[in-house]
This record gives sequence, structure tokens and C-alpha cells, in this order.
Amino acid sequence: MAYQVKMDRVQVMRPNLYDVLGSIDATDDLEVFEVEGEVAAKVSMVQQLTQEVTSRADALGCGQVMVPNGLIDEVTAQVLRLADSEPCGLRGGVLHVLYDDGQQGEQELTRVVLDPTMPNTYEVYLTLTPDTTTWYHKMSRIIKPLRKSSPLLLSTRFKLEKRKLYPEE
Repeated sequence: MAYQVKMDRVQVMRPNLYDVLGSIDATDDLEVFEVEGEVAAKVSMVQQLTQEVTSRADALGCGQVMVPNGLIDEVTAQVLRLADSEPCGLRGGVLHVLYDDGQQGEQELTRVVLDPTMPNTYEVYLTLTPDTTTWYHKMSRIIKPLRKSSPLLLSTRFKLEKRKLYPEE
């Protein structure tokens, strides 16, 4: 009889693993496993990229730079995909934003360091192009004075190139 009492105590002291960890289905949400600082780096990248690109109207010789809906989100998603295999993740990257109008070649607009406290392990080169289907673009090519005052609409197409800053094994 005393033996059964001890077994009951052991069962009370050792709870079921399911009771401790909860449902296994809860692990399907991958954001639960996100590394500390990655969310802040992503938000910072979106804000810096939007601000830097829209503030480069003078450098591009136009009235204002218009970013199409979804362009920044798509760039962010692709940069996150490229950063997955990096040792420092997104936080170890430097984003170089280039502009190619097809005539003068590529020019660097800005450089965004995603986390200044982390060592840089890779660089991503983002090349933006103008949307050549707009009438602003077509008219500014004909009438040069119009170029300074007309807005520049960026294309939804872009090119990303990743360069590692460390030797691969």
C-alpha cells in the first residue's frame, strides 16, 4: 500500500510533456522562432530604404521620386530570403541602392547599413529602374526642362545581387 502512494507522488511531480509544452501545432508559426533583433532590423530597413529612395529627387534630376505600391515590400522579402543563409542574418548586411536609367549607367543613390552594431558579412546591391511606360518619362525625354519638375516613377522591376564578404568553405 505504501508503494502505491509513492507512485502517485511521482506522477504528480512529473507532469506530462504535452502539459508543459502545449500543442505541437503551435510551432507552425515560424515567427515564434525569429531571432532577437531581426524584426527591428527589418523595420529599420523598410523605413531607411523608403526615406532614402524618396529623398533622392535632386540626385536623379526630377521633381520627386514616386515608389510604386508593393515595391519596398517585395524588395524586403527578397533581401530577407537572401539573408537567411548568412551567419549574422539580416543584421549583418549592407544594402547598396543603385539607379539605372538605361542611358547614363548605374549610379549609387545610398548605402543602408542594416545594423551598425553587427559585423558586415555580406552586401546586397539593389538596382532600381524608372517606369518607362509613364507619359512623364516619355515627355521628359523630349522636353528637357520638364525633366527637373516631373516626378520619377520607379518600376516594380528591380535587380538584387548578393556579394559575400567572407570566403566560402
